[in-house]
Amino acid sequence: MAPEEGYSWDPGTAAARRGLVGPGSSPPTCRSRCGGCHPCRPVHVAIQPGRSFPLEYYPEAWRCKCGNKLFMP
Repeated sequence: MAPEEGYSWDPGTAAARRGLVGPGSSPPTCRSRCGGCHPCRPVHVAIQPGRSFPLEYYPEAWRCKCGNKLFMP
């Protein structure tokens, strides 16, 4: 099964970018994080705070994704 566009993670590309980004930017190990669902892959997602007005910027965080479900790493 091919990963959805925008949700794939290439270890070679990530290693090349590691020198350009700060702490906490490395993808998590998603082993055993999605229950019995496979494949379980790290994805970068925008975290939308519970506010009644839209923001121009949403902080991003790593989550583990399997199918259409997100899991905490």
